[in-house]
Amino acid sequence: MSPVDSSQQTISVTLDAALLQQVDQLTSDRDQAIEAGLRWWCEKQNARQLQQFAQARHERHERDETGWLV
Repeated sequence: MSPVDSSQQTISVTLDAALLQQVDQLTSDRDQAIEAGLRWWCEKQNARQLQQFAQARHERHERDETGWLV
């Protein structure tokens, strides 16, 4: 387990036993694996939100353009 510094928080999570077994087979540092997974998940969520924002903006633009042409 890695040492906790002032920029880290200790939390408790409940994980699927099979998933945790896979993590343990791949690394001896659960904390690092979980943190990397959370960082990846956050990046994916941010990308999804950005894509949704762009899509909504595009749709608004298309509606506005269509309105002007009618």
